[in-house]
Amino acid sequence: MRSLLTLAFLLSSIFNLATSFPWEISQDAGTKSAKQEAKKEEIHPLTDEERSLNPRDILLSQPDFVADLGFFVNEGFGGYRGAEHVVRKGDRYREQSQFWTFVGEIGKTTVRLYPEGKVYDDMVPVRLDSLDGSLLYPKAYALNSATTLTALGTVEVDGHRCLKIEVLQKDKAEKIYLFAALDLKNLVIVNQSFGPKVGTIQKLSNVSLGAPDALVEIPVDFKPIEHVRWTKLESAQVIYKHKSSKDFAVFRAPGGEMFIWIGDAYYPWHYLYRPQEKTVEIAFQGLLVNRSGIYIWKTKETEAFSSTNYSGASRSTIDAHLVEIPNGIKFRSNNYEQDEAIIEITWK
Repeated sequence: MRSLLTLAFLLSSIFNLATSFPWEISQDAGTKSAKQEAKKEEIHPLTDEERSLNPRDILLSQPDFVADLGFFVNEGFGGYRGAEHVVRKGDRYREQSQFWTFVGEIGKTTVRLYPEGKVYDDMVPVRLDSLDGSLLYPKAYALNSATTLTALGTVEVDGHRCLKIEVLQKDKAEKIYLFAALDLKNLVIVNQSFGPKVGTIQKLSNVSLGAPDALVEIPVDFKPIEHVRWTKLESAQVIYKHKSSKDFAVFRAPGGEMFIWIGDAYYPWHYLYRPQEKTVEIAFQGLLVNRSGIYIWKTKETEAFSSTNYSGASRSTIDAHLVEIPNGIKFRSNNYEQDEAIIEITWK
């Protein structure tokens, strides 16, 4: 999946895939299914030489590359598109947009780079799973022995003669087609999927084979950013809608700020309480992570971390009618119910 920041980028990016594909993408994504939107491309029968190619071996032996990646996602009722610059070298990769830059190792680590400050954050969730196939890592399809890979023929894509490979995964209704450019050392340049509800098209353009090591590594002159350590208030008790919450967590920063997560509410809101300013705000991203970059509310850990910028000016303060009580606080939940539920937190 991705963050709200990433989603905002996807929605705002304009990348016209339709002009460079052998099929058309309807601009009215809400009127047709993804399968209807893809015109049947002209597929050519395999030559004897092409028939000898093993699709599984092709996916297991993908070359390194630098390219632009564009994609379109059709959700049936609407869709969105986006673009980024990508690099893959072995199992290492780089993703870069106008908003962010990530480098990492597929299935293991991800680091976010901040070029302006020459710093990096290594407490970031892994962005590319080694078990999930994608245009950046089609090898995953071949590693699953239960997946059937079939060469259907060849198709012309942007002047490249491509082997069209059908991917059928056990117990999955989604149909996937990969297009491997024969003149680019069989690099997969298109990933097209048709699911029951969502269809996607991903495509590489401006491809250069090979990739310098420096593009997929942390620059030597970058330093790790500072993190603030938060600790869980084990003694905290939360009352929501006059009942004791059974699914919550309260973490406190060295400066006294508190992160509150309530999982058994109608919607699992995350709040940030600032005692100095006497304000409560919504923490949209969950704010706190463990050392592996996983949001702390998804774990059972008692130690959490955040960047230092949480202490900056608030952008999401709500009219919470905050009341300080002995060893605790009370404030209005932001659940939009008419009988505005009250959250009460106490601690020792």
